[in-house]
Amino acid sequence: MDLPEFFEERGIDVFSAVGAEDLPVEDQNLVKNFFPGARSVIVFGKEVPVDVYRRTAKEKTRGMLAIAESLDATAKLLAERLNEENIPAKAVPLYLPVGISHGRVHGLVRLKHVAAAGGLGSIGMNTVLVSPRFGPRLLLSGVVTGKPVAEFPDIGAIPGDVAGGTAGAPVGNGPAMAPGGGSPTDTTGSVKCTMCGKCAKICPERAIGPDGVDTFRCRTISAVIPPLHVPAVKWMLGRRMLLSAMAPLAPWIARTATIRCSRCITECPVFAGAEANTSGEEPW
Repeated sequence: MDLPEFFEERGIDVFSAVGAEDLPVEDQNLVKNFFPGARSVIVFGKEVPVDVYRRTAKEKTRGMLAIAESLDATAKLLAERLNEENIPAKAVPLYLPVGISHGRVHGLVRLKHVAAAGGLGSIGMNTVLVSPRFGPRLLLSGVVTGKPVAEFPDIGAIPGDVAGGTAGAPVGNGPAMAPGGGSPTDTTGSVKCTMCGKCAKICPERAIGPDGVDTFRCRTISAVIPPLHVPAVKWMLGRRMLLSAMAPLAPWIARTATIRCSRCITECPVFAGAEANTSGEEPW
């Protein structure tokens, strides 16, 4: 199938294909545990427009959920079409199940890390992917396949984004931008995390620290899971069978939840992203 054409039809802003062997060892293991025989991961994303963050909490949640579910539908359709072409593929789930290690919650496939390995951005201090075009406003989805990246000839030399047509969406195994130090705009005009620490300072619950983000301290999560219940929830997250049983309820839970705080995103110095800056739009 023609992947660039498929993504353009689905309104996807950026995408990349990454060989499983080119991921960090921890992510290689996660990918292969998720889909034995995995040879590559196709990761793709859509921008969350700046105006979504200006809405009320409920409206903001509704807007982000619509984008996330659109990405999820794209992942399922892509996996279905690849399987029809005898390419083994499995969509990464939007909701449960998830994994937990070292007290930190993560998806069964860490799409932000895959996207960074594929050149779509860098991991910020708040663990959000910082996109060159959209700053920290990029939502992701993905499909794990049994086909090597080299056998996707139709994505081997794409010079630009699949949608939007300006700065490029890296394809293949492009290096991620290295975080830390320097200006929030590099020599190519792309934004990146400078590890300035503003997201950690602005977090009302001090959920962001040198070791990453304590998910259960985040105001959005702690409103649903009180501290008293955290040990039990962590125990449940370590039980695959329980997660599988809970998975059908996850979409309903997500639709009734509210994103109560996103200050680690909106207060980021590169919140507007390079695209907004070059278009003359005022930063947040």
